[in-house]
Amino acid sequence: MQVKIIIGTVAFMMTMMLFGYAALREPARLERFAAADLARNVEKGAEIYFNNCSTCHGNDGDALECVNAAGEPIACVGLPLKDSYLLCGEPSNRLVDLDYKFTVRDYVYGTVYAGRVGTQMPTWSAELGGPLQGYEIENVTQFVLNWQNDLCDDDDVTPAYAWPITVTALIETEGVTVPGDAANGQTLYQATYACTSCHGDPAVAGSNNVGPWLGDMAERGGTIVDGYAAADYTYESILNPNAHIAAECPAGPCATPSGMPGNFSVRIRDPQAMIDLLTYILGDTLETSGVEINYVPR
Repeated sequence: MQVKIIIGTVAFMMTMMLFGYAALREPARLERFAAADLARNVEKGAEIYFNNCSTCHGNDGDALECVNAAGEPIACVGLPLKDSYLLCGEPSNRLVDLDYKFTVRDYVYGTVYAGRVGTQMPTWSAELGGPLQGYEIENVTQFVLNWQNDLCDDDDVTPAYAWPITVTALIETEGVTVPGDAANGQTLYQATYACTSCHGDPAVAGSNNVGPWLGDMAERGGTIVDGYAAADYTYESILNPNAHIAAECPAGPCATPSGMPGNFSVRIRDPQAMIDLLTYILGDTLETSGVEINYVPR
């Protein structure tokens, strides 16, 4: 009888030791399981992204090079997604500009789920008539957020160029006006930054699809905000699209906040490129009132 008690006690102790060992290993096992599950979601999200989103946002998510279903190069009409302006920080700079109160993950998921009114971003959720189920939206969200690993480690957030807050300071160097190159500005407008996809061709009235047409900005730009010349208003709109929301867009009142990317202060790195872009939109003479625009350098 005593032997049976000893054997039972030893067996019980060994069982408890095994349970304890398993319990100690459980957090690591769950962590590995969660990592593997996330990797599968990202992989599935990548497939959804390349089949549905890359046409507008680019294969690399930078909205620089896009192709259509036939593999032909086209202008990217979507915003950059692999972008520290959108993904880095809680809240990120984009969420601050939009006065968005939730997380980056919530913003990405919600934008895919419901689209964006006043832009070319469609609704993707099957619950709202789109083609994707909730788990698929979660997958593509995780794929986009996975770019944070490349962009946000060690606070590696791309700073903006230190843009001057007056057009005068932009276009003058030691009192000499820097000339703009309208031909290069046209390339920047049509190809590099795909402005045409929203604002249309400045030479063709009514060609705008999303945002206001800019062909009359040289005349109209100086009438929108008191004290602003056309160059002041256009320059401010590029750097701070939410400073003033245009009244009318092709589909009706323009979206608030603006659907225009707010990261051109980061994407445009060369003051000459900015001058060229303004020259193409407004003409050779960039008249300015000298007003300080509503822009806070990052």
